[in-house]
Amino acid sequence: MTDRALVLAGFAVLAVLGVLAELTARHSQRCTTLGETLRLLLRSRVLRILVILVWAWLGWHFLAR
Repeated sequence: MTDRALVLAGFAVLAVLGVLAELTARHSQRCTTLGETLRLLLRSRVLRILVILVWAWLGWHFLAR
């Protein structure tokens, strides 16, 4: 298996785990959904700026080539 295939498989596993976590949260009252979590994070201005910085860092490190 090449490095590229390994990375793509890792991202696929993370995507599947994210979908499973969202489905579990929608059927359970113990967890928050992704939308609820983002709504809580984006209430505060400091956290909003932090979310933008984290998103920019992820984009720079994983998508820029």
